[in-house]
Amino acid sequence: MSNFLFGYVSDPKDGPIDGVSLETVGVYTKFRGKGLFQADKHIIRQEKTNVGIKVAASTGVLSIHDRKRDQAIAVPIAELAAILEEAMKTNEKLRNEKAKREEK
Repeated sequence: MSNFLFGYVSDPKDGPIDGVSLETVGVYTKFRGKGLFQADKHIIRQEKTNVGIKVAASTGVLSIHDRKRDQAIAVPIAELAAILEEAMKTNEKLRNEKAKREEK
């Protein structure tokens, strides 16, 4: 994990007063697809990009902003928390299964 500092909203004109932000580096992925609704997609390019992440519990939303392309996407915090929790559970289950196989 890279070093980063959290930013906090101190003026309501800048956003929700419980807003938290950070700047980091992410990966932009470009896909290309074929067929109806581009069902057969594959990655054609990936590159590092500067990313701004902002979240506020009062709005219930987290946004990720690609600084280079000036594009952002926002997702509900509840869904983000749920999928992160599920990923951790799945990883723990797989690690436990692997450990049991290695004991034999």
